[in-house]
Amino acid sequence: MMDLWPGTLVAILLPWFTGSAWTYWLLSRGSHWHPAAVIGHGYLLGLFATTMIMRCFQWAGLQQSFWGTSLCLLLLGLLAIALLYLNPAKTRTKPAEHPLMAWQKVLITLLMALIALRYATIFQELLLRPLFPWDAWMNWAPKALVWFHHGELVPFRSQAEWLASPAEALVHIEGARNAWKYPVGVPLVQLWGMLAAGTSDHTVIYLPWALIILALGAALYGHLKLMGAPSILATTAAYALLNMPFVNVHSMLAGYADLWVTVAFGCAIYALGAWHYTGRWTYALLALIHAAFCMQLKTPGLIIGGIVVITLLISSLQFRMSTWLGLAATAAAIGLVVAFFGIDIEIPSAGRLAIDSKQITVPYIGEFEIAFHNVNQAMLQVLFKMINWNIHWYLLLLAAIALMTRREMAKGLATELVSLVITLLFLFFVYYFTERSEFALDFTQVNRALVYSIPVSVMLVFGLLLNWVRGVQEGADK
Repeated sequence: MMDLWPGTLVAILLPWFTGSAWTYWLLSRGSHWHPAAVIGHGYLLGLFATTMIMRCFQWAGLQQSFWGTSLCLLLLGLLAIALLYLNPAKTRTKPAEHPLMAWQKVLITLLMALIALRYATIFQELLLRPLFPWDAWMNWAPKALVWFHHGELVPFRSQAEWLASPAEALVHIEGARNAWKYPVGVPLVQLWGMLAAGTSDHTVIYLPWALIILALGAALYGHLKLMGAPSILATTAAYALLNMPFVNVHSMLAGYADLWVTVAFGCAIYALGAWHYTGRWTYALLALIHAAFCMQLKTPGLIIGGIVVITLLISSLQFRMSTWLGLAATAAAIGLVVAFFGIDIEIPSAGRLAIDSKQITVPYIGEFEIAFHNVNQAMLQVLFKMINWNIHWYLLLLAAIALMTRREMAKGLATELVSLVITLLFLFFVYYFTERSEFALDFTQVNRALVYSIPVSVMLVFGLLLNWVRGVQEGADK
């Protein structure tokens, strides 16, 4: 068994180096980039690359190897460095910013200290607490454990297939009925940590659960700075995100996939927003890479990653409002026709797609009965009474009111607004119109779903605040 910490540090820093090197190469093709955004996107991109290398080992019939994967990551990172040497980065355009006043420096230092203190306790909790039971034990960790002990990505199958398999077959099942076919991104991240530590039974394996949210905070800060936000506003936004109780819970209680979907989606939309206001294609490419990772993390990630693609398509079409209204009316009419007459088709290599007024069947996602469920009280309690979100949903409500009265405040934030509206519509449809309503009424799942929208809604709230401050300053200068 290799030494625990050296391998763990390599497992953390090497993907971060490789991902950051490629992110830097991508974004520095233009002059609009920020180091914090590079660091934030880089960690996620590096881990995605790590999981893909591990899958390539499996496709090639090779044993899972920490040093083999590490060598591939190192060579990939050095390739990015070589490309930077051959085609150096462009000089970064820095938005003009007034020198920080003394009170601003004090406040920024205080916020950074509070973030550091909070995450010191989160890392302590991660290292001291065993893997939390239920979903983490039942649906995510088993794959990584089995793969670690076999040294290969042995298959997981349904209960019926498992029963029909010969005794000598390396076929396994998991706890939940459909867990065997869940995307493998998160178990591969766990396997990477196990290979690095040389054991499947140590909490250092789960350090990435806290690191990815710090990476998201860095990406949020960097993108707000790219938009011209003063340091104090960007730091406050990062603090608001990183200090959110439910986000902290999922950083401490490692093993779940929801935080990974949240970070991948948030980084993807941040990149799309940057593509919108810089016009640099590299940001759109980065967003699509994050969307692909999102689809490898959890079944809802297929939808959330699809929202990234839909948002990109909408952002690329420069239609007038009247055109969008016409398209929306057409889509609504088609939806009514489909709901009334129904649609039932078999998609090759995917499965059955069936939609009518009573049921929806979607390939890879599942089958859901459609009926209205009144979960108003539960949703109001989740959003405005529980302590999971601090005052975030109150701020978002104020932001919505501000947008209805002053639409010019949304300047430069169309991407965030569109993606947030689509995401919330999807989530509310799931809990109001499918049997998933029971998980809103008992509060066991709805918060884990709402967390997907948090990075985008935080960016929207502080982006609107930035535009409001600019409007006040422009009014004062006249």
